[in-house]
Amino acid sequence: MKVLQSLKYLAVGLILFLVPITPVNADSKLENWIQLNQTVSLSDSLSFFTEIQPRISFSEGELATFVARLAPIYHINSQNSVGAGFLWQPSFSPSASNETRIFLQYIFNHNVGTKSNFIHRFRAEYRAINTTLDKAYRLRYQLRTLHSWFDNSNFKALLANEFFFNLNTTAVTGPASGFDQNRLYVGFNYQWAKNLNSDVAYLFNYVHKPRSVSDRQNHVLFYSLSASF
Repeated sequence: MKVLQSLKYLAVGLILFLVPITPVNADSKLENWIQLNQTVSLSDSLSFFTEIQPRISFSEGELATFVARLAPIYHINSQNSVGAGFLWQPSFSPSASNETRIFLQYIFNHNVGTKSNFIHRFRAEYRAINTTLDKAYRLRYQLRTLHSWFDNSNFKALLANEFFFNLNTTAVTGPASGFDQNRLYVGFNYQWAKNLNSDVAYLFNYVHKPRSVSDRQNHVLFYSLSASF
């Protein structure tokens, strides 16, 4: 039991460790991100994943970014899966841009005790951004944990963080190598039915902008609805 508790504390400590210290000269934005996920089972080991995510800026009062992602997923077993997919992401605020990505991902999930579930997601991205002719490469790692702290077993506490790291430096209008951003989620997950669940969370998104006068921090009301068939 002590080993299980130590693992939980270690995971929570790792999540919080990934949060960088926010500098004084960071611009702040208030946004709402709505994520709709759908997973369709094609066989016992193969499924198809789609994601649609509009991001609305309360600060500007308009749609800031739109994300559309799709990927076939191969399930190695109940704990491990791999996938490859495509993303389209047009942005409208604070400036207009258009990005497409090809990505690879690996997901490992496991339980610690009877109440805590941990999901590790690794992504490698090949990015084509219209503001630069250079191609950009990025790595991402997300650690997500759900914990049953409540009498209702369908209601779970949520804590997660995702860390982004650029692998190369592009022209001055594109990404620079090194730390890119992180996303810290604090909230809860509710299981509506066997194949339907939601996240509701506060998301703190810190974006490092080495080629700009100031970095950016987004304070986000995050909501997701995930369905599988």
